[in-house]
This record gives sequence, structure tokens and C-alpha cells, in this order.
Amino acid sequence: MKYKDAPFGKVPEVWKIRPISAVTELVTDYVANGSFASLAANVTYKDTEDEAVLIRLADYNNDFKGNFVFIDKHAYEFLGKSKLYGNEIIISNVGANVGTVFRCPHLPYKMSLAPNAIMVKFKESDDFYYFWLRSLAGQHMLRSIVTGSAQPKFNKTNFRDMLVPVPPRDHQDKIVSILQPLENKIENNKRINDNLAA
Repeated sequence: MKYKDAPFGKVPEVWKIRPISAVTELVTDYVANGSFASLAANVTYKDTEDEAVLIRLADYNNDFKGNFVFIDKHAYEFLGKSKLYGNEIIISNVGANVGTVFRCPHLPYKMSLAPNAIMVKFKESDDFYYFWLRSLAGQHMLRSIVTGSAQPKFNKTNFRDMLVPVPPRDHQDKIVSILQPLENKIENNKRINDNLAA
């Protein structure tokens, strides 16, 4: 197989290189729903159970075990451009852990995306790009669009312009078929360890 150079390393010659905007059907975030003033007027955070949960990096770091931030029905409907249904790719785009990539869980609540994160849906394989964005190459590209030192961050525009590989679909599926069982095994081992610790 022949290879070519890309901004994130060598890739097979048959792989294309495109900006994220060319391979996604949706890139959105919390502020896509309105101005800061309208968000402040329509969204109130609550620590008691209500209509929906705001999915945050803090929840991912806590294995989605609780201490959620809730919003009421009005806020949930107001945040219509960033509703979550489970399994979406979420990327932290502000703060010390900028570039952290995780999947939205399936919780027994309605869900919406919290501030300081981007949600992305790809036209083809979300699974392939989930693994790629978490890889050394994907993390290198995410770091390349980060600005600021006191408060590292990147915005949706820079993210949409970021270059990614576009393998043929059968290559994407083959890579996922190798990586997904490994991810499942890691998750299972983590659950076993958590149960033993408890």
C-alpha cells in the first residue's frame, strides 16, 4: 500500500483529506441557541431533578454517576439546537481539558449539551471519527486549533476548518471493527473494577 503525507502524519494514498465541514452533517454547541443575554434569560441551572440534564465534561469525568445539572422544560425547548439523544460525539472546547472527546451516554433523562463543548455528527461513520479524534493524530489536530494560554479554547469555525482523513467507507468500517471490541473490553474491565472497589 502506498502512503502520502498529511498534516496529521502519513495516510494511505487512497484516503482523502478534507475539512471537518465537508464530512459532517452537524456541528453545534450551547451558544448556537442564542446570545448570551437570551441564554441567561431562558436557562436556569438546577441541582434538583427536572425535565433534562445538561451533559458536561464533569459528568464524563464522573462516569455519569450523578450530581447532574438539570434544566426545566422551557430551557430544554429553548436549547433546541443542542439536544442530545445518546451516542453523539462531544468534544470539550474550553479549559484545561480542551480536546477531550467522549460519547453522550444513554441516561433515563432528556439531555442537552452544556456550555464549553461542541457536538458533532458525521455524514458517514461517527464511530470512525470518534476513534480518530481520540487518537494521537486527532488530538494533535485539535491542539493545533487551540488558542489562548490562560484559558485554552477553540471555536466552531476553526473546528469546521480542521483537516481530517476521509478513508473509503470499507476502510472506516474495518478500523472500527478492530477498535470497537477493544473499547468494549476496556469499558467492561472498568465496570468490573468499579464493582470490586465498591
